[in-house]
Amino acid sequence: MAPLTQASKSPNVQLSRRKQHSRRGLRIKAIILRFLMKIGMVLHGYPFPRPPLPHFTRFIQPSPSSGATLAVPSHSRCPSASPRLRNICLHFYTPFNYQTNSPDGKRWPVVVNFHGGGFTIGCATDDGRWARIAVETTHAVFVSVDYRLAPENPFPAAVDDGVDALLYLEANADAFSLDMTRVSVTGFSAGGNLAVTVPLRLQHRIMQHQQLQQQQQQWKQQPQEQEQHRPESRQHIPDSDMSDDDIGLVDSNQFLLNGSASPARSQPYPETPPKIKLLSIFAWYPILDFVTTRETRSTRSKNPDKCLPDFLTTLFDESYIPDLADRASPFASPIHASDDILREGLPADIFICMCEWDMLLEEGREFAQRLEGMGKKVRSMTVAGQRHAWDKSANPLRDQGSVDAIYRQACQEMELIFERGRK
Repeated sequence: MAPLTQASKSPNVQLSRRKQHSRRGLRIKAIILRFLMKIGMVLHGYPFPRPPLPHFTRFIQPSPSSGATLAVPSHSRCPSASPRLRNICLHFYTPFNYQTNSPDGKRWPVVVNFHGGGFTIGCATDDGRWARIAVETTHAVFVSVDYRLAPENPFPAAVDDGVDALLYLEANADAFSLDMTRVSVTGFSAGGNLAVTVPLRLQHRIMQHQQLQQQQQQWKQQPQEQEQHRPESRQHIPDSDMSDDDIGLVDSNQFLLNGSASPARSQPYPETPPKIKLLSIFAWYPILDFVTTRETRSTRSKNPDKCLPDFLTTLFDESYIPDLADRASPFASPIHASDDILREGLPADIFICMCEWDMLLEEGREFAQRLEGMGKKVRSMTVAGQRHAWDKSANPLRDQGSVDAIYRQACQEMELIFERGRK
């Protein structure tokens, strides 16, 4: 916990010297860039074959933005004009022989994917080419998550949406014929961050719930007369009748950075903890460190002129994490998480792909080496002579075949991991 506390102090020192950005101004810029991003992704749809469309979609309500609950959201079909900024939409890409409510009891492994775009732009269908190759190679159900975007929904909304997506899939595994003991989490850029932070967030929230359950059980066991003489032992519980489900989870960030927090009311948590088994992470050019400035990271790049421009990175960072103190959270900057948090929260197999001319290259390498040092099976690769998000180029004359070859190689490894994970 010491490294987290120290990391959280550094941003506070810079707070008074940082230029303040209007949330309204950030939103206007984000809206413009979202429109331009859509045009770019239309061009990215070429050359042929074009990326596939999802076979079906499901819409779920996010849990409270505090992240204080692990309640399973309700669902329906995504409307034609889904309110992206308020809700979560899951896009399902399925194998050719896939059936919901499979009569023979067949279960398919699951790939849960998070798109890129600095947590501010982009959508789940941006990774359609990755989805096609993943489904064809691994025969898994591929679920791409349209999480809520910043600046309308800043940190930790995207991370909590990822947790809600996993919980929803686990709660509806029978209906969707999913094997939630064989799950791989993938993501690109900001989505690569979520591929790492969502498992950490899920693990920590489960641990919090278990701790609160133990506390509640202790309160129940105390004799009535002892309670009357020790009102302080029930200082978190109002005099009115409160059920177990009324006592919510502690906010994860506050718990980690401050070491204490008080329970809050929330939606009911499932009585049985989720039985989700994450087997692997495939993170493509992920951002792992929001504490180190973009300027510092740009100077480390082998080709600074090929890095993302300042106006773009400023929009992304200020939209998603306006409070500098939050940037030290392990759910934002997993590179600053303790070894124990990483060891317990991340699966054994981790794949990290980086780009040679990306400002995120060094933190990716550092993170990969650190994970290897704690016993994780890490496969890291660097794409030579390429900038950030090289695979999402809007140039219709690009060499898509070379990108697909790298995708396919990664998916072959994922398939082997799924096979090893069979019961």
